[in-house]
Amino acid sequence: MNSLPEVSIIIPAYNRRDLLKRALRSVLGQTYGAWEAIVVDDGSTDGTDALRGEFPDARFRFIRHLANRGPAAARNTAIVAARGSVLAFLDSDDEWAPDKLARQMNAFQAAPGDAGVIYTGTRRYLRGKAHNIPSARIRRKEGNVFSTILRGAYLVHTSALAMKKECLKNVGFFDASLPALEEWDLWIRLAKVCRFMFIPEPLTISHDAPGSLSADRQLFFRSKGLILRKHRKEFLRSPIALASILSGMARLRVGAVLNPPRGTGTKSERNRRP
Repeated sequence: MNSLPEVSIIIPAYNRRDLLKRALRSVLGQTYGAWEAIVVDDGSTDGTDALRGEFPDARFRFIRHLANRGPAAARNTAIVAARGSVLAFLDSDDEWAPDKLARQMNAFQAAPGDAGVIYTGTRRYLRGKAHNIPSARIRRKEGNVFSTILRGAYLVHTSALAMKKECLKNVGFFDASLPALEEWDLWIRLAKVCRFMFIPEPLTISHDAPGSLSADRQLFFRSKGLILRKHRKEFLRSPIALASILSGMARLRVGAVLNPPRGTGTKSERNRRP
């Protein structure tokens, strides 16, 4: 093994102590061993920081934010600290199959030079039902996927993605000013400059924690509006993508009106599931 890790695993965590244990155990179970895992405790109040004592493997690195700053900022903190040439993302309540990293690193070796992102299929469990990401309805899953991502198709789950770190030099980090959907914003920017490759097996397992759907609608509506303005030129050049997003925003607005949030938005925006 090289003195520096080849893969830096980015794990933001906020008040997910027990679920985070499952995620970290899935990292330890990887058949590929040249990794470091950077866990950013984003101001948790449930004793998450004490987990460093339960995972003494030197490949784990723990960083703590004194105040909650949101998942985008937590991921950015880890990216700055990362020493690997490849970044892999894992949300604190998700987990990986044992050969997930090995399959991605083998795929990078066999991929064309302009391949900057390799992602796997995801088995997502929501309210006891399993859903596959990306859906079989999405035709364009690799290569130049810019138009697919621009129109808002749910192509890549964050925990399924690994990217060359050098790609961020061209597109920048996660946008921490967005209240939600910062992953979609970054995928749009990445898809403009590099090829996406796809491993169809569900090597990523996503467990969605229950939350307020009405609050999510409010956050997603606001975030889609911000992303539309941020990528205005791209959307104006793609009427199909623009129509798709505007239609989705209309549905979100109707849902928000019919199911208004019970509390204020500010705290829930910062404390979204990382």
